[in-house]
Amino acid sequence: METRHQRRLIPSASVSPPLSPAGPFRKAIKRDAKLRLAVSGPSGSGKTYTLLTIASALGGPVALVDTEHGSASKYADLFEFDVLELDSYDPERLIKIIDQAAEAGFRVLCIDSLSHFWMGKDGELEKVDRAARRMQNPNGFAAWKQVTPIHNALIDKIISAPLHVLASMRTKTEWILDHDERTGKTVPRKVGLAPVMRDGIEYEFDVCGEMDQENTLQITKSRCPKLSGGVFPKPGKKLAEVLKEWLCGVPWDRVEAKPPQHAIDPHVVRQDTEVNGSSPSAVKIPQELTAIWKRMCSPRGVAKEFGELKVEIEQLAGVPGLAEYARILRQHGVERPKEFKTSQTARLCAKEVYALLEMLRSNARENTEPLEAEPEAEQPLGEQADGASEAK
Repeated sequence: METRHQRRLIPSASVSPPLSPAGPFRKAIKRDAKLRLAVSGPSGSGKTYTLLTIASALGGPVALVDTEHGSASKYADLFEFDVLELDSYDPERLIKIIDQAAEAGFRVLCIDSLSHFWMGKDGELEKVDRAARRMQNPNGFAAWKQVTPIHNALIDKIISAPLHVLASMRTKTEWILDHDERTGKTVPRKVGLAPVMRDGIEYEFDVCGEMDQENTLQITKSRCPKLSGGVFPKPGKKLAEVLKEWLCGVPWDRVEAKPPQHAIDPHVVRQDTEVNGSSPSAVKIPQELTAIWKRMCSPRGVAKEFGELKVEIEQLAGVPGLAEYARILRQHGVERPKEFKTSQTARLCAKEVYALLEMLRSNARENTEPLEAEPEAEQPLGEQADGASEAK
């Protein structure tokens, strides 16, 4: 029988919980997703109206960040939404706004427009200029080293936000000459070029589209198969219904509360058994872990919860405990908790860290149990008396 002195403080790979039949992989599940939509176009193409139409169809409450000096509020008689009007476009402020919108319970956040946080007042380009001027030897590349992390943090926030994020972007415009076949005359037409934003921004969104002066949306990039290459004149309910159908999946809480049986970690999940001691009847997640998951509703919450778990692990196991904590994070593809891209990945990792913590707590309890003193052998009354006499 194994004693507490023979137990290892940190589990080795040889005694780790068994993996599923597919090794570290698990069955892919389509879950209820949050939309990331970007609409670009020249002025007057209908970007704001399109965002509000889709946002309303997705279901409110809806929040909108207005960088166009109150232009969105002109649609307040057609759509129900809350608005925040800005005159400074610091991307770090937008990161906080996204967190505030999620904490306030909004289901959809419209950013109208994202281009201002690139080239507007206090935007990324201004930050680069200021950083370059502060340097003794102004260097654009060195200045970008200070601003790029801010840009990446904003993109990560948009991708990981627990609500739908819809963004509009301005485009560089140009006039071209078209030949009108009906009249035979040449007529000018305004067209949009690349979005006014850092190159590659379209890769960060699920669906991207370009709008023209006739309010027609051309889908240029889509993870939704039904929308690929689609053209939508005056986009509205039809487009929104396709998006809603595509986003529908297994709810996150249902997936996390009832994981596949082979994927259950025996250190984390406890099973209720019937009174007569028969086979388990239900799977139950510890209340402490459930509370941790609920507080991991934002990157800030994720970092805070992992930080508290790390502190307790260090208190119980010191350097070996921290090494095991770091190994678990690396196993999930990150070095630090703030690098998680999705809440699901963060929660799966937190589950394993919590399992480690529970084991360390158990070991600590066993190692601190007071040892029961062995009862002294009773001596005959006569021997006690003799001993007392000898002592004297």
